[in-house]
Amino acid sequence: MRTTWCFFLAIIPLVLSARVNELHIKQHQGIYSQVMEFSFNGTTEHVLVFPTSSSIYPYRIQAWSTNTSVNNPVLVVVRQEREVLSWQVPFVVDTSRRDTKIHFHNTSRTLCHNNMSKITKTKFGLRFLMKQLSQNFIVALSTSSVRNVNIFVKVEEERDFYLQDGSNYSITVSPSQTRYYYYQFPNNKSDTAIIEITSNDDVCLTVSIQDSYCPVFDLDKDISYEGKYQTINRKGGMSIRRRDFPDGFFLVFVAKADNYECNEKHSLLPHRVPDVKFENRTSMVEFTVIKGINAKDYGVASLITLGAIGGFYVLAIVMVFVFTRWGTISRFKKCQTTDVTDHDRDNEMVAEPILTEEDRRQLLQKKTLTVNLLARAPVKDRKRSYNYLWHILSIAIFYSIPVVQLVSTYQRVVNRTGDQDMCYYNFLCANPAWGLSDFNHIFSNVGYVFMGILFLCVVLHRHATISNSSTGVPIHYGVFYAMGIALIIEGILSACYHICPSQSNYQFDTSFMYVMAVLCMVKLYQNRHPDVNATAYATFTVLGLAIFLAMVGILNGTLGVWIFFVVVYSLLCAYISFKIYFISFVFDGFKQFKESLWAPGNKVEAIAPIKKSRFVLLLIANIINYAMLITGLCLYNSNVTDFGTFLLGLLMGNSVLYAVFYTGMKLVHGERICFEAIIYGLLGIICWASATVFFLDNATLWTVSPAESRQWNQECILLNFYDKHDVWHLLSAPALYLTFMFLLSLDDDLIDKKRCDITVF
Repeated sequence: MRTTWCFFLAIIPLVLSARVNELHIKQHQGIYSQVMEFSFNGTTEHVLVFPTSSSIYPYRIQAWSTNTSVNNPVLVVVRQEREVLSWQVPFVVDTSRRDTKIHFHNTSRTLCHNNMSKITKTKFGLRFLMKQLSQNFIVALSTSSVRNVNIFVKVEEERDFYLQDGSNYSITVSPSQTRYYYYQFPNNKSDTAIIEITSNDDVCLTVSIQDSYCPVFDLDKDISYEGKYQTINRKGGMSIRRRDFPDGFFLVFVAKADNYECNEKHSLLPHRVPDVKFENRTSMVEFTVIKGINAKDYGVASLITLGAIGGFYVLAIVMVFVFTRWGTISRFKKCQTTDVTDHDRDNEMVAEPILTEEDRRQLLQKKTLTVNLLARAPVKDRKRSYNYLWHILSIAIFYSIPVVQLVSTYQRVVNRTGDQDMCYYNFLCANPAWGLSDFNHIFSNVGYVFMGILFLCVVLHRHATISNSSTGVPIHYGVFYAMGIALIIEGILSACYHICPSQSNYQFDTSFMYVMAVLCMVKLYQNRHPDVNATAYATFTVLGLAIFLAMVGILNGTLGVWIFFVVVYSLLCAYISFKIYFISFVFDGFKQFKESLWAPGNKVEAIAPIKKSRFVLLLIANIINYAMLITGLCLYNSNVTDFGTFLLGLLMGNSVLYAVFYTGMKLVHGERICFEAIIYGLLGIICWASATVFFLDNATLWTVSPAESRQWNQECILLNFYDKHDVWHLLSAPALYLTFMFLLSLDDDLIDKKRCDITVF
């Protein structure tokens, strides 16, 4: 008897458990466009069978609840003919913080149309397919909760699912309510489609372009598995080619749980990051799809660009011909004769003449110097100038090869992964072609290459016209050839940078800008100081250190780096100032100053500079340099500029400052500016002023995150192909050519003047 009671006591829990776990399935007839409410627990599952629909629109299912929990959520399972879609209420989303998740009690998903393959292939419009379309699906609701939970379900058509060109759409997106739409390219109208996206809030979104087949990856955890995608917050854009999606594409919107991927913490550069906020993750998004350009538009824009460059070539060649035949240098050609004495002297003085201590003392004590005193080895100086050409050719080859390899790899990765956060394009005006995502920004650099070739041809013609002369300032053509090569390489490297502009390769775009700025200063200084001019070895060593320092400043712009830069720059300014004042004989200059200081007599006269005008000009130049340094520090601290651009501004500012100083000193010393230099200078100023207007209006900003950079994106403004930065390329190329021509012709007024009558300044 006791054994029997024990048996019954043992099976009672099993019987009770079986009754509790008994699942009742209740089937309901689904009703479209009507809210259906259910209250149930773990013992019941509700199955909603929706009638077959021939609608051309897919259906969107909304499910929300007010009393569900994360531990016992309501599972929503949608069974279609070819796939199953499932999620839970509340919807759990991971954040950038490892221990933080957020929950959403309001969810919605769009079902992929059962007949999407037919829809994408139709050529006669969707209305003709209505009798051939059918949609069948079942919605199952279940939970493991022991207490009753409420769930609300609504199924309705996604009426704006098929996007039309030029129409404005406004939607709401949250991490639990993703949206996607379908776009089909119109027949024979365009080869590209441009999507413009705007939002009035800072909610971080991922926008994806996926091929037109089911299933659609419309969750944060899987949206990057297919197609192209990018992060945006307030503004974004995408340019899609028909050849990549011949049957159309899905445009998918997914909101992030936080702004980690859209703020500066996602950037490679160190910046102050705001606190992560999780409230109000619903974003209001507006977007428009507009048709892009076709192959004919590409050809027209390219041919017009090449035609404009060809027209500039014709004008430039005519100007050179006229100036050579009837301009300032024509009088040199008429009276040019061979001076045997000077020729023999040049041949004998191949080696640099040895300056005795007394010679150096006399040079330092002279209040006024003439060019002949600093041009004692003309043949050696001319040969030494060609070191600039060979150095820059070697640097260009070894620098360009890894650059091309790296950016080509970047482009391949972008094409294969679809990750458009890798490159900082102006997505509202990025016209793809030949596997390149942003062809127009690459092609617009062609002007630098053609202008560089044109300048080399002009220098070659000038070299043949005026070869070796014992009058005028010494012309070192090697530096001019180096300037032309630098202009060509700048175009090539700028094009490489624009293949995939980013924080990690910005240096490619600016390195040869540094070179050109320094070469301009070297050439101006060489005009009056040929014997003591900086060698190519020293010049490119300093340039290499400057580029290295720019790289360090870009990657780690901390206070310590800035202090180091200020100290180094101050020492460099002091050293260059002493070199210029003492005509490169710094040691002898300080020795002479020490002797005069310790000698008996008036100490004020000993301290007073011998070359007062040179001292005052150097003092002014140093004051201006420190003003530029302080201004750059303030702009950097305000996040207005970056270290690389700041350093480039210093170099370019010094080159402009020296050019203005040199031109002014010519006028002070009674020299004139020939009309060729005036024309080239005025045209150059006009081009620079026009180009700068477009340069300052940025369309991208690589110092922030990709999403923040897109807030600067702008539409094309020229030929429906070029944006403002392209116009900067197209205008700055002839501006550089005209600047180089200004330097080439600046001293033409002295071409027949004896060097003993030309003042050094």
